[in-house]
Amino acid sequence: MFRLIVAALALFAFVNGESCESPQFKGVSHSTRDGRLTVEPAAQVEITVKCKSGKQPSTLYADINGQVVPCAQSATSPGKYFVGVAAATHKELAKGRTAIKLYDDESYSSLRKARTDEAIKAVKPFGQVELNHPGVSYGPWLPSEFFAVSAFGVVWWVAYRERSKILS
Repeated sequence: MFRLIVAALALFAFVNGESCESPQFKGVSHSTRDGRLTVEPAAQVEITVKCKSGKQPSTLYADINGQVVPCAQSATSPGKYFVGVAAATHKELAKGRTAIKLYDDESYSSLRKARTDEAIKAVKPFGQVELNHPGVSYGPWLPSEFFAVSAFGVVWWVAYRERSKILS
């Protein structure tokens, strides 16, 4: 009986100890683009991880410009993770592509144990995706409402002038 329990525990540990082998990453980014409507820009990266072994990492951490934050895991889709980025001004969220390094539990613990800059650079990330932020648009100089009111004013003026001609 004791051997059966030990064998079951060993099998359980073996199955749970399986790690993600040769992961493939796909990142899709969404960001705020209208500079007139938003004061603080934000971006979100949807990360899809596919492992050869089928075992997904339990937790992912994202290194965005030196700041490491945990990724949110999708409850409905295994292998989907989300990470958000926010900045105080539009200039702080860089236009173009920003590399986001991803760490699983093992590589994140190695990153936390590293003390010097060289040791931090030596830690190999689990993977990498890119955040593509096309930049901020401030739109046209004159809003569309201005043109609508101007067109209404011209139509009203022409109709009023024609009415005055008919009545006089």
